[in-house]
Amino acid sequence: MVNNSSNSRMAQFELLRILAMFGVVLNHVFNYGLDIYGDFRVDASQGGGFVLWSVLELLKLMALPSVNCYILITGYFLIDKTQLRLRGIWKVWSTTWVYAVGIYLLAVAVGINPFDRYELARHALPLISNSYWFVTSYIALMLLCPVLAWGLQHVSKRQFQAVLVVGGLVCFQPLGGWYLMDDQQIVLFVYLFMIGGYIRRYHEKSAKTTAPLLAYLGILMMMYAYTVYKNQLLDSQHYTIFAMAYHGLVLPLSVAFFLFMKNMSIGNLRMRKAILAVAPLSFAVYIIHTHSTVHALLWTAVSHSWPHVGMWALPLYCIAVAAAVFVVGVLMEFCRVRLARIIAAHI
Repeated sequence: MVNNSSNSRMAQFELLRILAMFGVVLNHVFNYGLDIYGDFRVDASQGGGFVLWSVLELLKLMALPSVNCYILITGYFLIDKTQLRLRGIWKVWSTTWVYAVGIYLLAVAVGINPFDRYELARHALPLISNSYWFVTSYIALMLLCPVLAWGLQHVSKRQFQAVLVVGGLVCFQPLGGWYLMDDQQIVLFVYLFMIGGYIRRYHEKSAKTTAPLLAYLGILMMMYAYTVYKNQLLDSQHYTIFAMAYHGLVLPLSVAFFLFMKNMSIGNLRMRKAILAVAPLSFAVYIIHTHSTVHALLWTAVSHSWPHVGMWALPLYCIAVAAAVFVVGVLMEFCRVRLARIIAAHI
């Protein structure tokens, strides 16, 4: 028998995982497909061009909280877990290893890449080579989780708040983050873990969705206004799609979106089942599409194809590419999991 209240509650977070992974892919469409850090510009001198730039900029800004939301979920569910989650660590590691090595060997077999033992070693040791920065930082966080959970069990609410204030001084970009956060993602991950844990411990009973949504929209508009201001300073006609650091305004934007999703109610049973089926498969999407071989082939193809898309269709094109990458990745992981189960059943 289905426990509607329990599954409905869990489905919100699983939907957030799906949206977060989709946002990661969409981020990469902008970063590598459109090459927004290169020479991509939108002529915003006319009203239509400014509207097009605004849509693209808002899409980019809305995708930015994705990584942060993943870590907030981890903190929310593991704040009271003082046992090392070896199964979770193994799942992340094994999924990463299978795709890192498997895709490389497949590329060698079909002649895309020449065999190189150093490249094989790099893919076989992804944590040492840091070929997947998120996986390296995330596994480090998973190893720290029991210690963090144990320590935070021994603090009062006021002391917990003080820890968050100090963490904000260290992490938030306009404060200490300017100097301390470059290439130190694990510090930000620990801070996000604590924020997620604080929400679980002291705001679990809150069911408001209006306030988080208003906060999210307000912060988003602040970020949008700032990107308009930066473009006006640089070039009043040719606008750039700007991103922001995960530890800048993206941080409170992430928390607001997390709170909104936490309090969302998903009543449709079929939708809940679909969400709960897809979410566990979504992590592999990151490993697959950021593999160095796939990365080179995928974004070269996108960068060559988008100039042939009408500019007004570009936002839809970006969403469509992200959706295609996500769906293909989920289907690949579904097949891998089924194959692994079949093999295990016959051993």
